[in-house]
Amino acid sequence: MNRSVDTVLDLPPVRDAPPSIPAAITTWWGQATKMWWALVPSRYGPRLVEAPSAEALAVAVDWYLRRAAV
Repeated sequence: MNRSVDTVLDLPPVRDAPPSIPAAITTWWGQATKMWWALVPSRYGPRLVEAPSAEALAVAVDWYLRRAAV
């Protein structure tokens, strides 16, 4: 199994109030998937991020944005 791909399961649980998602990040609720989605910029082009809740999506987006800034 290739573990180089990041997943929501790799992220720590949400304990504090989630960070706000910047207005420039496109987010949406997938009616078919019943998941939250965001299109986040990265060093390698846009990344599609999926999360089971809006709070988890905010944490995931924050994590990817911090990682892209490094």
